[in-house]
Amino acid sequence: LGARPRIGKVTILFGTPSQAYERALRTHELHDRLNNYPLHVLRYSLLDDVWTKPAYILSILLRELAKPKGERLEWLLWVDGDTIILNPYVPIESLLPPEDDPEWDDVHLLVSHDWNGLNNGVFPVRVNIWSVELFSAILSFRFYRPEQHLQFRDQSAMDFLIQDEHFAPNVIRTPQRWFNAYQGEHNETLEAFQVRRGDLLVHFPGVGDRDERMRFWLSRAEKHAPDWEVELKHTSYPEETRDFW
Repeated sequence: LGARPRIGKVTILFGTPSQAYERALRTHELHDRLNNYPLHVLRYSLLDDVWTKPAYILSILLRELAKPKGERLEWLLWVDGDTIILNPYVPIESLLPPEDDPEWDDVHLLVSHDWNGLNNGVFPVRVNIWSVELFSAILSFRFYRPEQHLQFRDQSAMDFLIQDEHFAPNVIRTPQRWFNAYQGEHNETLEAFQVRRGDLLVHFPGVGDRDERMRFWLSRAEKHAPDWEVELKHTSYPEETRDFW
């Protein structure tokens, strides 16, 4: 409708991505169209190994900050390539700190944790100077702290930094299921972090048979079943976010 977008998505998909990854990217299209989200997709490598990810996020942050204030995006949502949108009727805005409450004005990053600690496969980050400082630090971490073991590379660097006294006050840990839910097993009781009907998306980190698992959930997402794609007011998000914030 011509409204200025507040939130943009950022992801990477290059090399020879599987068909499952391309299909996963397409599940974002309806979500983006309904909510006016521009999607930034990098199709080639910028740096070695996984370090293209923080570099690309940093480049988008700087690109937005170079615009006049009234034309900038306010938040970016990073999504790994193995994320599948299950309910396009959940706007990212519904998960962010309330705009009308100044108590949360200094929250610039929302993160979620799993059994390994931080999982940075999906996270919203505010477009501002603080975020530029964070992603500049992530990108340079391995050179300035070469003695520090980075088990999960950029993710570990990010984990160390958001615990630093400079960054920690501006980071909030949210329930994992809000925007980084993992798959659940059939006919078993779901854990708090596992996806259920009405949830925004499902993510597949560390899954051995990832393509096969993704194809199962892609088939579900592509059916646009009404018991999965429900209006926000019929999901658990309004009550959960109200209680949290």
